[in-house]
Amino acid sequence: MNTPTRKIFIVDDEPTARLVASFPLDNPRYQVIEFDSGDECINNITQAPDIILLDVDMPGLNGIETCRKLRNDCQWKGHVIFVSAHGDLETRLRAYDAGGQDYIVKPFNPAELSQKVAVAEEILAKRQGLEEQVQLATQTAFTAMSSMGELGGVLGFFRASFSCETGEQLTSALLNVLQQYDLEGLVEVRIAGHSSFASSQGACTPLELSILGHAKEMGRIFQFHDRMVINYPAITLVTSKLPLENADYLGRLRDHLASLAEGANARVSSLASDVMRRTQAKAIADAFVDLSAILEVAEKQQNTIRLNLLSAIDQFVQELEKSFIYLDLNQKQEETLSRLTRGSADRIGSIVGDSSELSHRLQGVVSRLKQIVALN
Repeated sequence: MNTPTRKIFIVDDEPTARLVASFPLDNPRYQVIEFDSGDECINNITQAPDIILLDVDMPGLNGIETCRKLRNDCQWKGHVIFVSAHGDLETRLRAYDAGGQDYIVKPFNPAELSQKVAVAEEILAKRQGLEEQVQLATQTAFTAMSSMGELGGVLGFFRASFSCETGEQLTSALLNVLQQYDLEGLVEVRIAGHSSFASSQGACTPLELSILGHAKEMGRIFQFHDRMVINYPAITLVTSKLPLENADYLGRLRDHLASLAEGANARVSSLASDVMRRTQAKAIADAFVDLSAILEVAEKQQNTIRLNLLSAIDQFVQELEKSFIYLDLNQKQEETLSRLTRGSADRIGSIVGDSSELSHRLQGVVSRLKQIVALN
């Protein structure tokens, strides 16, 4: 047996008129209820009919007054089809002003009434569709506004993370966001081989540290009851007190927490790169200091060797020239030998000067590299 899809009230003080109106509605899709007065109809409006066939001329509360009370006092939103023996314009206008949507004149053809009820059903279906769309749009708008408010916590964390320079600062920023969501949690942040731990209750207890140790062996996202574990290479986040009673909010919260962990992991990567860069820069700077010291010592030694070499060459030339008297050389031989000796001495002095220039150039390169490291 099919469940009726529309509830219809027939309100008329004449039993015969109610019987005639009920014939076209003899269908399993309709649940028909009859009343013989407007007052009885109003007293039963809590049954929530979809359509009311309402006689205009009735003793006591007539159809026009009944419709007006249904609209104004009862705030009923269904469909009213007036049924009357009067087809004049004045009665039709009064029916319209009272809140009626349709009008049929007695005596009527059953097919005409069936058509008017079908039109009423179509109007009600469209109205219901519009109401559902409005409800969906309203719900979507509220959800969007709620989500935007929730995203404020994520965006606030991203802004705060830019100023975090240590793992301790980053764990504190994460726990602050959890508190905004009425959550509690444990956090481990791993930067360049060093781990920072924090709990919503303060410093991590040995038990909480063991929980974090087990949690980081789980998958990327793991939920059990009102707790959730989120793992990234540099982040382990364990949250508790998840709102299991609100599935929609819980779904959004999972996304927000995953975004928080991913953002924190990205910040850790940046911090690790900064630490590595600063370490490398310091190592290079220290190497430059050592190189500068070595070059300074080498230059002093080179200067000493150069001076000693030039002095030794000059002394050799002088002693050679003094020995000419004992070598029994003629004037031309002495001049030739002296010229060759002094030429060789000059070439040796030039070579020593070239090596000094190379030392100065190396010192210039070291100075420029120091300046580059200092900029970093």
